[in-house]
Amino acid sequence: MSDVSEQLFNEKQLYIGDVVCEDGDGAEIGAFHGVPGSEGAEGVLQPPAVSAKPNGGPRERRRRKAATRATQIVFWLDTKYDILTEVCSSFERWRAAPSASYDFDLLWCDTSIPADRFMKLRPYQKMNHFVGMSAITRKNNLGRNLLRMRKQFPKEYRFFPDTWILPTDLSDFRLQFNGARNKTFIVKPDNGCQGKGIFLIRDVEKVPVDFSTTYVAQRYLHRPFLLDGYKFDLRLYVLVIGCDPLRIFLHQRGLVRMASEPYLEPNGKNLAQPMVHLTNYAINKLNPNYEQNTNPEDAQDGHKRSWEAVQEHLRLEGHDIDALKADIEDLIIKTLLAVQPNLSHFYHSCQPDDAENAMCFEILGFDIILDQRLQPWLLEVNHAPSFSVESELDAIVKREVLTDTFKLLNLSPETRRQKKREAREKMEQRALGVAKKQTLEDRMAQELEIALQRTAWEDAHLNGYRRLYPSEEKERKYLQIHDAAIGIWEMLMGGTSRRSVRLSDKLPPEEEGRPEAEVERKVRKGSAALHEARPSGSDSRRTAEEIREVVERLVAGDSLT
Repeated sequence: MSDVSEQLFNEKQLYIGDVVCEDGDGAEIGAFHGVPGSEGAEGVLQPPAVSAKPNGGPRERRRRKAATRATQIVFWLDTKYDILTEVCSSFERWRAAPSASYDFDLLWCDTSIPADRFMKLRPYQKMNHFVGMSAITRKNNLGRNLLRMRKQFPKEYRFFPDTWILPTDLSDFRLQFNGARNKTFIVKPDNGCQGKGIFLIRDVEKVPVDFSTTYVAQRYLHRPFLLDGYKFDLRLYVLVIGCDPLRIFLHQRGLVRMASEPYLEPNGKNLAQPMVHLTNYAINKLNPNYEQNTNPEDAQDGHKRSWEAVQEHLRLEGHDIDALKADIEDLIIKTLLAVQPNLSHFYHSCQPDDAENAMCFEILGFDIILDQRLQPWLLEVNHAPSFSVESELDAIVKREVLTDTFKLLNLSPETRRQKKREAREKMEQRALGVAKKQTLEDRMAQELEIALQRTAWEDAHLNGYRRLYPSEEKERKYLQIHDAAIGIWEMLMGGTSRRSVRLSDKLPPEEEGRPEAEVERKVRKGSAALHEARPSGSDSRRTAEEIREVVERLVAGDSLT
């Protein structure tokens, strides 16, 4: 397919009517002032009664096509996965865009999407990546961000192994080999995937010293929880559909991916046996002993199993699965809160006028391993989890994840028409010089009202998803962590973060008289005043070129956040 990063639209297209002809002539319903079907094959006006076109002329056909488009959701998929096309086509009145330049509602790309492409999106369009999500989907950035949070909250951020970024932390990493007992470490390329380039080491002499390549070294979890004697990890699907506030959902479906050889504690003889120590499907499926799952409901069938089935199996063995799930949810929220200021800044820099926080979504693949005490440990976060289908289990899990995701996006033709109408009205007001400048308080109130309405709608359409964040209870629980993440971001960037939207800002009536409520109100008022006191020339006044320069500078410094 075409490169989705090219400039696909011109500015004029944003303001034309919602019903646009597929032929690209810009005709709208009601735009033709003659008589339908009154033009003959030679382009000469003919009496309507003797028209040679029983189904109407070209303009009539274009009108019908345009009227049909007004009731459809159009998607453009730049993907290698057939299941995406199947799922999108299964929705009533959804259809594929004929080209990348078409006026689509949904953009999906298997690879990351650059910031300048996001800047060109219209208010009613959605794309499947957040600019800046590489702050956790690249292994070195994930390590840096979580280590910064661990310094502030040592106990809260113990859910990932001790980590070193090489060659930056090479000196400190070498010191780990000085003890009498040999320790095992796993070393991964910074931006690798499918288990490529991963190896285990116990000897300081084998530490990589290639200064042209970044590696991530972690303490190896040598006593994992085992299933039938095999090491395994979990692939959980986490949906993020907003960054300010963060909107995080965890799907009930998931995969248990097992190594294809029985587990042995690492020693000098078995370090080079990847099918013992690594759980990556791309590696283990090459093993002649690998067994595909044939019964998705069987928790003991094959080397890839259903997470739901395994949960029930562990529950029957007497394990506290509810506590395990709570720990996993806590881990996911803390990981994403660590980079929320980064995501929010990119989003509002690219789309400063958007108040709905709804133009991006992303399905993340969280890879989690359990230790012998059934404690979860985060291994990595994938920005483009595989949607290939090689078994019935794959088809069930991935089809349901995609279907529930698209339903939760709330795409509708009515929203598209409303957004186009609002854009035309704003353009007309600017042309007449009567456009009203929105105050900071009005903008904050608008964003909060939209956030509350959206939360209520989402809670009624979760299907297989479970909301992890936001809620007033969760916002208060993680308030210190979120504020610390904002403080770290401001220190690194040398600026003031945009004030986050929080559902808990709207205090219940029964709490209005509490002393704490007054304190919270003063904090919010002070935060707003701080933002109002900023120098003139805010992002909303910058030219597109100035915003592009800011975004390019931030993207170049992604590893700093």
